[in-house]
Amino acid sequence: MQIEIKNKLNDRELFRIKRMKEVIKTTHPHGHKEYLEIIYLTQGEGLHQIDHHRFPVSGNSLYLVMPGQIHNWELTAIPKGFVIMVQKDFLLGHPLYDALFQTFPLAFSSGYRLENAGATFEGIFESIETEYASRQSNYEAIVQTYLLLLFNLLKREAHMDRSQPEPPLLKSFFELVAAHYKSMHEVAWYSGQLNVTPKTLNANCRRFLDKTAGAVINEKLTAESKRLLLYSQANLGEIAYELGFTDPSHFNKFFKRQTGVLPSIYRKGIS
Repeated sequence: MQIEIKNKLNDRELFRIKRMKEVIKTTHPHGHKEYLEIIYLTQGEGLHQIDHHRFPVSGNSLYLVMPGQIHNWELTAIPKGFVIMVQKDFLLGHPLYDALFQTFPLAFSSGYRLENAGATFEGIFESIETEYASRQSNYEAIVQTYLLLLFNLLKREAHMDRSQPEPPLLKSFFELVAAHYKSMHEVAWYSGQLNVTPKTLNANCRRFLDKTAGAVINEKLTAESKRLLLYSQANLGEIAYELGFTDPSHFNKFFKRQTGVLPSIYRKGIS
C-alpha cells in the first residue's frame, strides 16, 4: 500500500475554501504534511477513516484532519459540503494556533455529528466562502474570526467546557506524560507516581477527555513518532529506540495500530 501525497495549497497559499466534489468515490489513504483540513458535509453516506478512527458519513457532519494525519473516504452516496484548508502559518498569533497545534492532549476530536446545529455551521461555511471569494480588505482577519466562532461552537456541541481548568490530577498526569512518555508507556507507572490506582486515573481521563489514560500516552507517542518521521533524518530503528521501544518491530506494530500504516510507508508518502 502506498500513501498519496496531496498538497492542494501552493507555497504562498495559506488558506482556501472550496466545495466538496459531488462524486461517489473511494480514495486511497493520504495525508497533508503542513495544513489542517476542515470538512463539513450537508449530505452524503459511507465511511471516513482518519488514522484509526472510522466515522459514518452523513449530513451535518464535520471532520478535522490534522497535519500529518492519514485519511480516506469510502463514499456510497454523493456528498455535498465544504472543504477548508488552513496552513498553520495562517493562524500564527491567533488564539486558535495553540488550541489546534500545540495543546496536549488534542483539544478537538476528528469527527462530529451536528444534527441540531447544521444550519448554523452551514451558515458559517457559506460566510467564509463569501469572504474568500470577494477578498475585500481585511478578509483574512474576518475569516479567522469565523474560524474562532466555528471552533467555539464545536466545543459547545461536544459539551467541552475547557474554560474550567482540568482537575489537578490530570494536570499532573499531562505534565508527567510530557516529561516521561519516551521511557514510560504503562498507565500503572503514571498512576503510581500520582499515588492513585490505574482505575482512578482512567476514570478521570474518561470523565474529562472521553478517553483512557493509555490513549493519552499513545496519542503523545504517536504525535512524536510522526514528528520524527516527517522532520528528522533518523532511521526507523533510531526513532524506535528514542521513543522507548525495545525493538523496531514493536514500534512498527504500535504505529500501524495507531495510524493504519507502517512508519516506513507513512514517511515515504507524506514527506
